Amino acid sequence: MIRSVLSDNEVSITTPAVPSDTQTVEQIRTEIENVTGFHPERLEVLQSVADGLKAPIDADAAEILNAATSVQRALRTRTSEAVSDVELVRRSTREILATQGAVWEAAFPGVKCVSLVGVSSVSAGQIDLLHAVLDAVSVPVHVHLRRGTGSYLSSRVPQLFDVADPGAVVFES
Repeated sequence: MIRSVLSDNEVSITTPAVPSDTQTVEQIRTEIENVTGFHPERLEVLQSVADGLKAPIDADAAEILNAATSVQRALRTRTSEAVSDVELVRRSTREILATQGAVWEAAFPGVKCVSLVGVSSVSAGQIDLLHAVLDAVSVPVHVHLRRGTGSYLSSRVPQLFDVADPGAVVFES
């Protein structure tokens, strides 16, 4: 689909910071999706970081962020299906919150605990899903991090939870 988006000129990628080959564009889109979940608050933070970099790195970072967001927006207009596994998790997160956990209880009535085990990184989508479960469902959540990255991630997790409306995106739903 990215090849089609680029060949139909739905998204113009003509900057040196973003090569227009489909594999690189997908890698960029995936990385931005994992880090931000395309959540408005997280994208704003990432943009402010990019703005604070020295030239020409600031412009390159802004172009990368813009390319990822533009490609994701174009992909979403081409299909009603989720364009990634992360998007499925975001949709689930929104549904759990919208139903105040009823959809979770219907799908997983016997679940006594949710565990995220052995991770060396935690995506925005995973954090938002855990956030929704903690907010809407009476199920404890346990996160077990790897030894090497655990101390860093455990200090970052509270900041990652500190967003309003988990699973929200900058695109129209």
